[in-house]
Amino acid sequence: MPHSLSAQKRVRQNERRREYDRVVKSRIRTARRAFQKAMDAQDLEAARQRLRTCARLLHRAAGRGPLHRNTAARIISRMQRRLAAREKAAAAQ
Repeated sequence: MPHSLSAQKRVRQNERRREYDRVVKSRIRTARRAFQKAMDAQDLEAARQRLRTCARLLHRAAGRGPLHRNTAARIISRMQRRLAAREKAAAAQ
């Protein structure tokens, strides 16, 4: 248990921050699953929408701290590549 007032305050701040980070990361995971579900269903329009939603969440998380900006960029890039490959395959058919 922290003894000093500043240490007690840090514990309170860390609890709030941990809860916020947990919520943000959960929303990102949910958005990524929705994108993957749209991709699996071959629904490219829905996948594009889900990608935009997910990218928005990732950029916001990278800007506010829960995720490193390179992590967010890497996840977005992989999703965009997956969608582009699926669109290319659909156009070829």
